[in-house]
Amino acid sequence: MSGPPTVPTDYTSRLDVIVSYGPAFPWEVFALACALLFVAFLVRRVPWARWMLTVGGVLALIGSGVLWAAMR
Repeated sequence: MSGPPTVPTDYTSRLDVIVSYGPAFPWEVFALACALLFVAFLVRRVPWARWMLTVGGVLALIGSGVLWAAMR
């Protein structure tokens, strides 16, 4: 092949395999929020865990909305 490479070769972060900051990032944060809220529903009999997961889920929902609005 000739010409410049089409895939970036200067990546040093392994975090990109799990989460990449791109167009899908707000959706990944939204999926995290949904998962946290679902787990909060599952552990609804443990008050401290329910509240911690609910607060984390709501903050992730707000964060995904802010990311979505900022990336438009």
